[in-house]
Amino acid sequence: MTNRRTQMGRRRLHGRLAEQMGGLMRRRLLGVTLVVFAFLLPGAAGAEQPNPGEIVKDTTERVLEELRTYENNLEDDPDFIYDLVRKEVLPHFNFQLITRFSLGRHWNQASAEQRERFTEELKTLMLRTYSQPLLEYDGEDVRYHAERVDEDRGRGSVRVEVAQRDGPAIPLTYQFRKHDEHGWQVYDVVIEGVSLVTNYRDTFSSEIRRNGMEGLLERLHERNRRGETEF
Repeated sequence: MTNRRTQMGRRRLHGRLAEQMGGLMRRRLLGVTLVVFAFLLPGAAGAEQPNPGEIVKDTTERVLEELRTYENNLEDDPDFIYDLVRKEVLPHFNFQLITRFSLGRHWNQASAEQRERFTEELKTLMLRTYSQPLLEYDGEDVRYHAERVDEDRGRGSVRVEVAQRDGPAIPLTYQFRKHDEHGWQVYDVVIEGVSLVTNYRDTFSSEIRRNGMEGLLERLHERNRRGETEF
């Protein structure tokens, strides 16, 4: 009985977290997007790969400047943003980790074909979800804080704050892992203490419990087909 109550309590907590995160995402998505995608763009070529802090600051400033330059043309040419994210940003996500962490234990239960479909649908969802708010860019600024890097373990994090015109700044922490071939890559973003990957995992697990892995894939595909940005 105690275990059942504990499990029910955890499910209710996860449900509230998903609901709260949904509202948080709607309120904060623009500011988050500006940094999530800006800092993942490749930096200038060089002999040494940049560390997480350098990636965040240097590339964010370059992208924000580009958005300011094309600000008046973004609404008339939304493909500019989609192409930017698709070609320059998505390759810098560590989707191997994001998809595994987002599915949790269900990853091991999924077939190879289901894993491949899920990865592609998740990429499309993220492309649409985070491209759209960039069309509303209005000169928001970013404040950078110290990075934490553990080279031996290949782990890093960078904390920033995104200024808001109509409220307090949004604190974000970017979680990095170092890939042997691709260098530092992001696998999670923590917004006001809430992990995006954890939120995905809670939401997807709930859908799988109700309708199975195929049900999740069908729902993702339908949302993407209709161009919806919320799961």
